[in-house]
Amino acid sequence: MKTIRDPVHNLIQFDLKTEGLIVRLIDTPEFQRLHHIRQLGLSFFTYPGATHTRFSHSIGVAHLMKRFVDRLLADEGARRAAPGGERLKEDRLLAMAAALLHDIGHGPLSHAIEAVTGVHHEAWSRLIVTGGTAVTRVLEAERPGLAREVADVIGRSHANRAIVKLLSSQLDVDRTDYLLRDAHMTGARYGALDLEWLIHSLRLGVSVPREGSVEAEVGLDLEKGLSIAEDFMMARFYMYRHVYLHKTTRAAELMVQHLLLRAAELAEAGALTLPPALGAVLALRSRRDPEQAAEAILGAFLTLTDATVWSAFFDWQEHPDPVLRTLSRRLIARDLYKALPLPEGGLPTDRLYELHEEAAERLRAQGLAGLDGRPIPGRYALFLDTEETIPYKDPYLLPAGRRPAEPTAGGGSDKESGASADGAGGTGVGEVPAPAKDDARARGGESAAAPADGDAESTVAVWMIDREGRAVELSRASELIRFLREHRHAYRRVYVPREIREEMAARLRALR
Repeated sequence: MKTIRDPVHNLIQFDLKTEGLIVRLIDTPEFQRLHHIRQLGLSFFTYPGATHTRFSHSIGVAHLMKRFVDRLLADEGARRAAPGGERLKEDRLLAMAAALLHDIGHGPLSHAIEAVTGVHHEAWSRLIVTGGTAVTRVLEAERPGLAREVADVIGRSHANRAIVKLLSSQLDVDRTDYLLRDAHMTGARYGALDLEWLIHSLRLGVSVPREGSVEAEVGLDLEKGLSIAEDFMMARFYMYRHVYLHKTTRAAELMVQHLLLRAAELAEAGALTLPPALGAVLALRSRRDPEQAAEAILGAFLTLTDATVWSAFFDWQEHPDPVLRTLSRRLIARDLYKALPLPEGGLPTDRLYELHEEAAERLRAQGLAGLDGRPIPGRYALFLDTEETIPYKDPYLLPAGRRPAEPTAGGGSDKESGASADGAGGTGVGEVPAPAKDDARARGGESAAAPADGDAESTVAVWMIDREGRAVELSRASELIRFLREHRHAYRRVYVPREIREEMAARLRALR
C-alpha cells in the first residue's frame, strides 16, 4: 500500500497490487515536474498560503476519482440500469489514471504562457500522454492502447461517458478537489464542502437528451443531495469572486502575460536572447498552427517550471528595454498595477485606445519612458480586463441573449463568456480592442489563477437523480440555482501603474 499524507484528504492510499499503475505514473519525470508548477499561479501575491502545486492537486483528484467510482459501483441497481454502467468496474483504473494526469500539460505560471502562445494545456497533456514519454511507456506497459484511452478521457471523447463526466462536468472530481484545496491553502473558506455527504449522495441515473436516446448521467440523489449541490455551486461562485478573480491576482497575471509578450517581441526582433526552452515555447505564437508545432518542442516544454521563468524575470531587471526591465522589477518587488473600474456600460473602442495612449504619455511625463524618451507602447501602460463568471451554466434554459458562449476545446473556468468593455462580445485579457494602431497584443484571456472551467465539458448541467433513476436538471429542483444562474459576476477594469493611478482615475470619472 502506498500512503500519502495530504492536508485536504488526510491519508491517500493506493493499493500496489491493484492500483500500482498510479504509483508508477506518479514516479515519472513528467508528473514529478508538477511539483514545480503552482496550482494557483500568481495567487500567492494575494494569498501568501497559495503555494500548493499541480502535483498535490492531481493526486487529490485521482484519490477522489477512486472514491467516486467506488461509491457508484456499490449501487448495483443503478449501475445496471444506466447505459454503460457495468463498464465502470473494468474502467476504474483508467478513470484514476486520467484523473491523475488531467493537468499534466500545465506550464509555468498556470495559464500565463498559454495566453501568449495560444497552445492550451490540454494540447500539451495529449502530447505528454501519447507522445512517447515515460508516461506513455508506463501506460502502454500496463495495457496496449491505454495511453490513447487516457487521452480520450481527458479530451472528453471516450465512449464511457460516466467516467468522462466524473472527470469533466459541472460537478466533478477536479472541481471538488480544487475547491477544497484552494479554500484550505488560501484560508478563504468559501470552498469548504461537506465532502463525505457529497460522496454519500452520488448516484448514477439516465437522461433522454433526444428522442430515442438514453444517456448515463452522474449526479446526486434528489432527496439527499440537493443542499450539497447548492453548496457546491455557491462555493464556486464565492471562490471566483474572492480568490480566482481577485484584482491583485489579476494585476499580476496581466503583468506576466504582457512581460512574456514583450520578451517574445524582442526575441523576434533580435533584441533579446531567451533561455532556449522558453524561447522555443514563446516562438509558438508566430507559428501558423501552434498546437501542431508544439509536438516538436515537447522536450523543451517539459523543462519549464515556475522557477525557470522567474529566473528569467530576475535576469531581465537590467535589460535596456524599458518595458521588459520595468515589468520585471515591478513583479519581483510586488509593485503591481492598480485596478480602476470602467464606467458602467463600458467605453467605445476609440476611447479605450485613447486611454492607452494617454496612460503612456502620463508615464513619460513622470520620467517613465523608452530609451529615446518617447512613451512606451500604450498596450504596456494600461491593461484592459473584462472577466466574467457565470456560477451555473444552463444554456438550454437561459433566456436568449443571456446564454453563455458555447464551450470551446479547458482551473482552472466558469468564465465561459467574457464581455468586452463596450458590451459587444469578448476580448482577450490584456487586449486593446482597437488593434489598428497597436496590433501586437496579448492573446488569450484566461485568469491564470482560475481553473479551466471554460474548457469544453462533457455536460453543462448538474444532475439530480430521482427515485426512479431519472436525471433532473438542478435548476428545475432548486429555487436558489434558478436565481443564481441569472446573475453574472462581471468585472470591467483597467490596470495602470501606481504612479498614474490618481490621474487616470480622475480621467475615468470624467467619462462617466
